[in-house]
Amino acid sequence: MVKQFVAGIWEGINPFLGFSYSSSLPIDGCAAYIKGIKGKISVPTSITKTKDGIKIFVEFPQPIMSGDKYVYELQLLLNQSCIEKIGNLNVFEWPKENLTEIVFLQNAGKIFFSSALAKIIFDAKEKTRNIIPGTFAKSLVSHASKSSGIRIEWGFAPTYRVHFHYQLINLGSNNAKNIEFSSYIPPATKFQKVINPVNSHAKIVKDDDSNSIIKFNIADIPAGKTEYISFHVDVAPNGNLGVMLPNFGKWTEYKIVTKEGSLGEKMLKPSTYWPIFDPEIQDLISALNKNSINASTFIKLAFEFVNRKIRYEINGFRDTAANALRLRRGDCSEISDLFVSILRGGGIPARIVHGWTINPEEQNLNDKGHAWCEFYSPSAKTWRQCDPTWGFLTGVSCQHICRQREGLNLEQNTFFWNYRGKTELEVKETISYQIF
Repeated sequence: MVKQFVAGIWEGINPFLGFSYSSSLPIDGCAAYIKGIKGKISVPTSITKTKDGIKIFVEFPQPIMSGDKYVYELQLLLNQSCIEKIGNLNVFEWPKENLTEIVFLQNAGKIFFSSALAKIIFDAKEKTRNIIPGTFAKSLVSHASKSSGIRIEWGFAPTYRVHFHYQLINLGSNNAKNIEFSSYIPPATKFQKVINPVNSHAKIVKDDDSNSIIKFNIADIPAGKTEYISFHVDVAPNGNLGVMLPNFGKWTEYKIVTKEGSLGEKMLKPSTYWPIFDPEIQDLISALNKNSINASTFIKLAFEFVNRKIRYEINGFRDTAANALRLRRGDCSEISDLFVSILRGGGIPARIVHGWTINPEEQNLNDKGHAWCEFYSPSAKTWRQCDPTWGFLTGVSCQHICRQREGLNLEQNTFFWNYRGKTELEVKETISYQIF
C-alpha cells in the first residue's frame, strides 16, 4: 500500500470541491482522508478505468474556499501484476512522483532493498513497516534518474548458483605442461553471502582487495587436446537495510583514515582509468567542494553529477574517466571510474566493483558484465556500495553480484593462466546462473 499526503492553501477563485488522481499502475483499491479537527475524516472515492490506466476521483465533504488550508491523504492498494518476481523476492519501481510514505502490510514479507533516501519504521499499532522520508526531507526521493523512480525489493533474498565452465584448448603441436589456471570468483563480503565451491583439485586464495581467486593445477594438456574445468559458487545478496540515509562521515574522519602509510591513503592513488590530477577533474572536484557543506554532501553531489550529466552509451571498451568527463558519455565502466576518480581526488577512499546484473529472463552471464562502486564510510567503519549508472546511492539491488573489486590490484583480468611448453593455449569461459 502507498500513501500520499498533499497540503497547501487553496488559491483558486471557485470553491475546491475535490480532486482527481491519474496513474498508469494497476490499482485494486483506494481510500482518501482529509484532516479534521478530531483527526482524519474519510471521504468518498471512485475509480474509473481509462485508456492510459486509471483515474481516481475524491470528493470533499464540504467545499474548501479560497485562502483556506487543506490537507488530504490518498491510500492506494497496488495490484500484484505490477510486481516483478526474482525467486521469492518482489521487485517494484514506483513512477517518478512525490511520495511521503510507503506502507508494507503485515504479511508482505521482509523489506530487502530500497533506492529511496529514507528510513524504515515499525508501526506497532497497525503492525506495518513504513518507508518514510529521512531527516529534513518532506518526501521520498531517489537518485535513479535513469530508471522509473523508487525501486523497492521485499520478500526473501534469492540465492544464485553461478556456474563457471572453462575450455583450455592446446592449439599447438607440443604439450602444455605445469598449467596453472586462475579465475576470480564472487567473494564473501558485507553485501553478499557466498558458499565457495568444493573441489579437491583447486584451492582458493585472497588478493590485496580481499577478492577470491580459485586456482587449478594441471600437469599436462597434450597437443590438440582440450581440458575442461567446471564448478559453481552460490551467492545470496544481503540488501541495503540500515544504509538508506546518506550519512557517510566527516572530513576530519576521512583525514584520519587516509593518513600517511594507511590503507586509506593507498585507496586515493590514481591509475590509468582514474587520472585524478587531470585539470578538468580537479576543476569539477573544486566546484563540488564549494557546494558541499560536508563530506556526505560531497559524495552525494559527485554521485548526482555522474548519474545525471554523463550520458549512458555502450562503447565496447574501458575508456578513462577524463575522457568520459570531457565527452560527457560512457557506459557503466566510465561512469563508475569517474565517480571513483572524483572521490579519490577529493580525499575519499573508493574502488570499482566488477560483476554482473541478473536478468531473470536470461541465464547467460557472459555478456551481462556490470561495474559499480564502493567507497569507505568512517561513520559506519566499513565500505558502502553504490551504483551511479543505475542511480542507487545507498546500496545495490538484488540483481547485483560482485565478482571482483579493483582498489589496490589494478586492471586485473578476471581469469588468467600460465604454462610451460612451446605451444599456444587458448581459454574459453562460459558463465551462467540459476535461481534456487
